[in-house]
Amino acid sequence: MLEILITVDDLNWERNENFMSYLYLIKYRKDGPLIFISHLDLSQLLRRVLMRAGIPVEWTQGFNPRIKASFGPALPLGLEGWQEITEIALKEPLEGVALKDRINEVAPNGFAIVEVEQVLDKNLTLSKLLKKAIYLIYLVPKDSMDLKKMVYFLEIIENDIRFILNQKEIKTEKVNKKGLQEIDLRPFIHDMTIFSKSCDRIIILLVQNIIAGGLVNPNLIMDRLFCNIMELFSIEKIIREKFINELPV
Repeated sequence: MLEILITVDDLNWERNENFMSYLYLIKYRKDGPLIFISHLDLSQLLRRVLMRAGIPVEWTQGFNPRIKASFGPALPLGLEGWQEITEIALKEPLEGVALKDRINEVAPNGFAIVEVEQVLDKNLTLSKLLKKAIYLIYLVPKDSMDLKKMVYFLEIIENDIRFILNQKEIKTEKVNKKGLQEIDLRPFIHDMTIFSKSCDRIIILLVQNIIAGGLVNPNLIMDRLFCNIMELFSIEKIIREKFINELPV
């Protein structure tokens, strides 16, 4: 089962000005066949891709060395990610475009580097940088609907969203590895709105707050808050469009 809280993996080595690694913030796209691989499998895939591309990565010390890398909040199984984030440490500097091209040349279908940026402030970890995540949730009717009926259900969804945003807390329960856990969904919901609507599809835009490096699975929000309509609609797909980065004050 998926964990409720999906957290940022911080870098596991000391980050200071005297450390000689060169840090790179990498945005990548995960879609196609890779939407069904786990976060752990993704980290192993990245390691193999970096090795195949001949990237001079830094390694941890000890009996079980790993590449020095960190990831943004894990993407739940079945979701696409258009600008997922990881950070890697290299032993020598590389041009961002060259790093991107070398990785993409050997990457499997469903994984592609979108952007590379060198990290100059080594004190700025992902947990400090990433504040929000934007999701696009595609709803489609299970049976064909005419325009009048679609408008009717659209009004119900809009009313549900207003109700959600007016709540102070939204408690739900979920079973995870620690057993039955009660959580409050409301602090994670920064905003919700109808992003797009047509006769055959409704797209909801969900902005989640990242709290203590964690997010909740958007499926959990949909199951809890839209139970009135989910018998008539199905989720076609969910995309994590991007993260919102904010520099600490």
